[in-house]
Amino acid sequence: MRTFVAAEGKTAASGPWIRNVAFLLTVLAILLVASVGHAMTLAVVTERVTAGPSAFLSHEIRLTGPFEPGDSDQLKVVLEDLKARGGTQPGESLAVVALDSKGGALEEGMRIGRLLRQFGVSTIVRSGKRCLSSCAIAFLGGTAPGPAGPEADRHLEVGGRLGFHAFYAPRDGEARDAATSRARGVTEGRATSAVVVTYVLEMGVDPEPILRALVRPPEEMTYIETAGEFVELGICPVALKLPRVTLAERAANICSNASQGRLPVWPDLLNEYTPLEAKRLLLGEIAYHASQARVRAGIAARLQQVLRGGRGADALYAELAAAGLPLPVMRAKAYYFEMPVAGIRRMGCMATLTPENPAQYGVVLVTHNGLANPKQSPPSECPELFLFGHDEVIN
Repeated sequence: MRTFVAAEGKTAASGPWIRNVAFLLTVLAILLVASVGHAMTLAVVTERVTAGPSAFLSHEIRLTGPFEPGDSDQLKVVLEDLKARGGTQPGESLAVVALDSKGGALEEGMRIGRLLRQFGVSTIVRSGKRCLSSCAIAFLGGTAPGPAGPEADRHLEVGGRLGFHAFYAPRDGEARDAATSRARGVTEGRATSAVVVTYVLEMGVDPEPILRALVRPPEEMTYIETAGEFVELGICPVALKLPRVTLAERAANICSNASQGRLPVWPDLLNEYTPLEAKRLLLGEIAYHASQARVRAGIAARLQQVLRGGRGADALYAELAAAGLPLPVMRAKAYYFEMPVAGIRRMGCMATLTPENPAQYGVVLVTHNGLANPKQSPPSECPELFLFGHDEVIN
């Protein structure tokens, strides 16, 4: 996956050499593709990146203007050419598409998004640019190859605008009256919304934020602004400064995001634990549910022995984590929050933190059914998104 930097709109490929070796960017080619009758412009900038004996190509496709029928065909020609040329860094996206468009034809936006996913192309909206309507739909196709298959690779630079809205059918000029035209428009609008949701799921995106946009009037744009929205759509922010918060506030934000904002967490209600205390607390949760299930032998017996003051908490914790239980890697600090829920035993969350490295943390939810993994996770490239409040505006 690519590492994006805000300075001068440049891109650089990620890799361990980037921290230690000076590299040279040489512009090899600038190709403008603009067909007659098409307002969209594709500017392809290819750079040769060298670092010692290694060298590879990095492609950026600058896509601007309204989406019109046939534009996806032009993009496909470009992508096929780039793929045939080869020379890109192994494991990286074929190219990055920098988008700047107010939208246009919805179907063309979906076609472009599918092409981006098919060819493994990442997306970005730069500061001062905007990607709205069908452009935002295409943006969701941003993808890079991953060890287990295609992975989301979408970036929004602070100051850029990404906006969704409800799509609508044009007024039916052949309708007998305004009411008939409006009714037909509503029916077609619902069908269009279903098509959009199907596409969103195909792109591997949580449809909830898109659905929120689709139920609003077509003239109202829903911009992606909060940390929770970035996480839901798998978008990494570029040039975002980390919040200046205490460890307890950081833990509260992590837990709030892990529960998709459904667990209100207040820093002053968090209890701090040592790593060993935190492990014993989580092992106690496992033991409680084992007893509820009337399991008394094997691991259940070992749990009871450890919790009665015996040694071996660290070893048992590691063994259960290796077996697949949702036990987080224990960091230097641990914070636990528990909220009573009417009719349910309780709901809680534990966050484990590394004070000197904000991006290193672990989190687990404590539910009436037992320990559970977070309901959502930030993109692997930007775990720092969880350090912001779920509803905090970051762009």
